[in-house]
Amino acid sequence: MAIEQAELSGEQVLRRDIPWETYMTTKLITGTSLQLLRRYDKRSESYRATLLDDDGPGYVRLFVGILRDILKEETVEYVLALIDEMLTANPKRARLFHDEALASDDVYEPFLS
Repeated sequence: MAIEQAELSGEQVLRRDIPWETYMTTKLITGTSLQLLRRYDKRSESYRATLLDDDGPGYVRLFVGILRDILKEETVEYVLALIDEMLTANPKRARLFHDEALASDDVYEPFLS
C-alpha cells in the first residue's frame, strides 16, 4: 500500500534532497540564500542551533522567502518541516519571527495563503 502524502512524517520529508542549486539557477533563490541553505541543510541539531543563534532572523527570512516564492509541494513541505524542527527543538525561537530585522517583511503571509 502506498503512503499518502498526508501520512509523511517530518523526518521522512527531511530525508528528501531538494535541488537548491536549480532554484538558484532559475533565480528563485539568490546565491546568498543558497550559501545559507548549504550551511544549514542536513546538519546536526547542535550545528543548526549555533547558526540560528548567530543569524536566526536571516534564516527565518530565508525560509519565509522560499515559502513565498517556490510553489513545488515537496519543497514547501520540506521548508515547513525545517521550521517545525527549529521550533520543536526550541519553542523560544518563535521570537525570531518577531525580530526587528524582519519588521518590514510580512513573515506570516506565506502561512495564510
